[in-house]
Amino acid sequence: MSRLQVNSARRRLLIAALLAVCLTLVLPGVSLAHAILLRSDPAKDAVLAVAPQQVHIWFSEALNPAISTAAVVNATNRRVDNYDAHVSPGDDTEMDVTLKPNLPPGVYVVIYRTDSAVDGHVLTGSFLFTVARPDGTVPTLSGGTIPGQNVLGASNLTGLYTGQLDGPTLFNLIMVTLVELGAVFWVGAHFWQIFVLQPATEDHAELDTTNQRAQQRFGQRFSLPTLLVLLLANVGVLIGQALNITGGNFASALAPTLLSSLITGGRFGTYWLVRVVILILALMLSLALLQLHRLRFKRRIRLVNDILLWTNLLLGLALFIAIAMSSHAAAVSGNLMVSAVVMDWLHLVAAALWVGGMMFIATSYLPVLRRSTVAERARSLVTVLPYYSPWAIAGVIIMAVTGPFSATVHLASWEQLFSTAYGRALVVKILLVGALLLTSAIHVGLLRPRLKKEYQKYTYAVQRLQSVQAEKAPSPTVLNVPSRSSTAAMRSPTDRTEEEPTRATRLIAGQVRLREGGLAKKTNRMTAILRWEPVLGVAVLVCVGLMNVFAGTLSPTAAAQPQPTGTTKAYHTTVKTTDGKFTIALAVNPNTAGPNVFTVSVIEGRTGKPTTNVGVSLYTTHLDMDMGTDSVNLQPDGKGHFSGTGDLVMGGHWQLRIQIRTPDNALHEATIKEPVPF
Repeated sequence: MSRLQVNSARRRLLIAALLAVCLTLVLPGVSLAHAILLRSDPAKDAVLAVAPQQVHIWFSEALNPAISTAAVVNATNRRVDNYDAHVSPGDDTEMDVTLKPNLPPGVYVVIYRTDSAVDGHVLTGSFLFTVARPDGTVPTLSGGTIPGQNVLGASNLTGLYTGQLDGPTLFNLIMVTLVELGAVFWVGAHFWQIFVLQPATEDHAELDTTNQRAQQRFGQRFSLPTLLVLLLANVGVLIGQALNITGGNFASALAPTLLSSLITGGRFGTYWLVRVVILILALMLSLALLQLHRLRFKRRIRLVNDILLWTNLLLGLALFIAIAMSSHAAAVSGNLMVSAVVMDWLHLVAAALWVGGMMFIATSYLPVLRRSTVAERARSLVTVLPYYSPWAIAGVIIMAVTGPFSATVHLASWEQLFSTAYGRALVVKILLVGALLLTSAIHVGLLRPRLKKEYQKYTYAVQRLQSVQAEKAPSPTVLNVPSRSSTAAMRSPTDRTEEEPTRATRLIAGQVRLREGGLAKKTNRMTAILRWEPVLGVAVLVCVGLMNVFAGTLSPTAAAQPQPTGTTKAYHTTVKTTDGKFTIALAVNPNTAGPNVFTVSVIEGRTGKPTTNVGVSLYTTHLDMDMGTDSVNLQPDGKGHFSGTGDLVMGGHWQLRIQIRTPDNALHEATIKEPVPF
C-alpha cells in the first residue's frame, strides 16, 4: 500500500470513528431534565382553614435522598418544620417534611432542593400556602420580608447564579478550565502526532529525527503531567459540585458522605467515574509509550507506538463525551438535550484540532527546532505546517457551526448577551476567537508563503554556490607568478580566467549569507506568532470556563426568594391579542421570584373602553427550564381589571399567555415574554 493510500485510509478511519460516536450520541435515548415540582399537598397557593401537619411534594424524577431536602418558614423567615425532610421510602419521587403543631394563621413558604438521581443536576425552588384567620380573612406577606433567605445552607445564592466571581465560583472556574484545557491539549497533541507528524515523516524522510524528538518531548515532559493535572482537576470538579449544594461552604463540601453520595447518586457521579477510569487508562498507556521511546529498536516498536497513540486518541474522544454528558448542555429541556450534548462534544473536538494543535506546536515542536540550523527550521515549518492546516480549518468550521447553536440553545434573547455574566463571557470569547482567526490568517496567508519563498531563494543560492565550488579549480602550481606590484596589464588572459571562479564564489557566498539573514528574520517572525497564538487559545478556554460556571445566570437553580419591594420594580407592558380585537395591559408585582400579583386590564379595540363581560386566564411557562405550565385564575373587579396571585418559582425568562373568553365562547390570546430578576 502506498503512503497516499495509507494516509487516506487513516483519514477515513478517523472520520468513521467520529461519525460512529455522533450516531451513538444521536440515537434515541432517555430524555433527561431536572427533578421539577409536579404537585404538592398542600397545593401551592392554597388557602387552608386548618394548619396542615406535614407537607408532601412530588417531583418529575427520582431524587437522591442524600442531597434532596426541604424546609418550611413563616413570614418572618423562621423555620416551622421539624427538620426531618426525607425522600419517601415507598416513592423516590416524593419528599415529605412534618410541621410543628398548631401553626398560627399566616403565609408559609416551602423551600426545596432536589438532586435528580437521573441527571445529577441540582434544582431549588419554592411555593407558598396560607392558613386563613378564624374570621376567613387571608394573611399576606409584608413588603419588607424575604422568607426563605439562607434557609438551605450558608447561602442560597452563590456567584454561579449572581454572576459574581466569589470564592466557590472561582474554585469551580479553575477546576472546570483545567479539565477542558488539559483535555483539549492532550487530545490535540495526539491528533498532531497521528495526522501531522506521521504523514509528514512518511513523505519526507529527512524530517524523521526532528519529528521523533517532538513526540518524545511531549511524552517525556507533558503527557503524564497533563493527565495528572486532569485527574486532580476532576476531583476538584466533584468538590465544586459539592460546593454548589452546600452554598459555598468548603467544610461541608468536603464531607465524605456528601462526596460519596454525589459519586453514587446519579448521572453526574456516573460520568465523573467514567472520566476517572479513562484518565487512569490513559496514564497507563502514556507510561507504556514513555518506555517505548527509551528503547533503541525503533522499527520493532513503531507498530506498537502507533497502536498506543490511536488508543490514547480514542480515550480522549471518550473523555470528551463524558465531559459533554455532565456539562450544562445536558441540562437543557429534553427535546434539545441530545443535540446540545452532540454540539458540545463537537465543540471540544474542534478546540482540540485548532487550539490543542497550537499548544502542541508551542510546547513540543518549536522547542525541538531550536537545536537545528536556520535552514532546517525553515524547511521543517514550510513542510510540516501544511499537513496541519486542513485539520485546523476543520476545527474552525466546526466551531463556527457549534458555537452559534450552543448560544441559541442557552440564550433566550439577545439582551442576555450583555445583561448576564454568561452573555458577557460569550462576547469576550467571540472577540478572542476573532483575534485568533486573524493571527491564524496572518501566519497562514502572509508569513508562511513569505517564509516558503525566502527558503526557496536561499536553497537556490546554496545550490549555485555548491555548483560553482564543484567546478574544476585552477592548477595549484603556477610558474612565474607575478609579484603584487605587477599591473593587471602584465597578467595573461589565462590568469584572469582562473580568478573568475573565485570571484563568483565570493559573490554567491555573499548572496547566501544575505538570504540566510532574511530567512532567519522570517523564521523568527513565524515562530514568534506560533509561540504566542496558544495564549489566545487558552484565553478562549478560560471564557468557556466562565460560561460554564455562570450558566446559572441563564438557567438559575438558586432558591426562589421574594426580594424586598423597595429594591425591585413591577413589570408593566401592553400588548394586543393576535386577532387585534383587544388590548391587554399587564402588571406583575413585585416581579420577583416567588409570589406575585398579576393584574390584567382588557380594553376593547373598537370602543377603546374597558371590557368587563369577559373571562381572563393566565398561563406561566419558564423558558429556561422544562418545568411545565401553570395557570393563574384572574378574578374581575367589575371595572375592567382582573387580578390573581401566582408563583414565579425562580428568576429567568418566563412566557405569559393571556387568554380572553368572550360570551360567545370565542378565545382571544396574547403572549408576553417577561424577564424576572434573580
